[in-house]
Amino acid sequence: MNQLSAETGVKDQRAAHERQEAYAPIILIAWLGTLLLSRLPQILLSELGLIFPSDWSVWWWIIMGAMLLAFTFLWATVRPLRGYFLILTMIYIFTVLLSLLQATSLWVSWFGPERTWLAIFFGDRLGVVLLALALACVLSLRGQTRQDYFLTFGDVNAPAAGMHLRWVIAGPLIALVISALTTTAILATNPSAALTLDKVTPLLPAVVVLALMNAFGEELAYRATPLSQLWQVVGKGQAIWMTALWFGLGHYYGGISFGAIGAIFFTFVAVLFGKAMIETKGLALPVFMHLLGDIVLYIILAVGSL
Repeated sequence: MNQLSAETGVKDQRAAHERQEAYAPIILIAWLGTLLLSRLPQILLSELGLIFPSDWSVWWWIIMGAMLLAFTFLWATVRPLRGYFLILTMIYIFTVLLSLLQATSLWVSWFGPERTWLAIFFGDRLGVVLLALALACVLSLRGQTRQDYFLTFGDVNAPAAGMHLRWVIAGPLIALVISALTTTAILATNPSAALTLDKVTPLLPAVVVLALMNAFGEELAYRATPLSQLWQVVGKGQAIWMTALWFGLGHYYGGISFGAIGAIFFTFVAVLFGKAMIETKGLALPVFMHLLGDIVLYIILAVGSL
């Protein structure tokens, strides 16, 4: 009996060692692929003073994505990353297709620069929602359910690991802090953005709709779909940080908050949103957390447009 137990123990250790050896290259390739499909190459070249036209960026990502996908067919060890690389690549392919749609005369007549601020912003955010739904369709065609890619309400009463709170409490608290930091940053960099109640109140219904569209679209497209393909392959922590860094680097250029500080801030925000998404197994709480900050942003953008 003792000999049998010893042999079983040796086999278990050998199997664990083999899993660990297979796990290391998956982590490495996942990180490498994430960085290649992020803004990092563009940022590095720009900081070195080299020209990297923005029009080339999307084609770089599509080509890199295709190469990474091909790699998963050539090396069986990294095959579990195929869904993740597919989603990141499809994000850029759908972005190109959306840009073609938004250049059509029909789209311009509805949401073009000659329209009202509400129509312009609505058309812009509609693109994000369409992107999110297209990515959800890709995953559905791959045989995955809405639960697999977090397109459910989720359990907002789930424990927030490491916080000694449940997400029903932790989520709103984090959202309020993020909103306060966002407002402070905007007012610090643009003092003229200070608003009065009489300016804000008439805009609130439209602003809430725009902010909700943006929060839903970005959380589903840029967080839920890639995260769903990664977290069970590389583990929760690694997946959250990979997708968060990818999201944060996307904010290096443009927007209200940009540069290194903006990228760092949005990376940490994305970590919290991703953690909430995985631990509640749903989209409701991350969208709510995202929504509060977006309301502040769209109020300022709307008043500025007027």
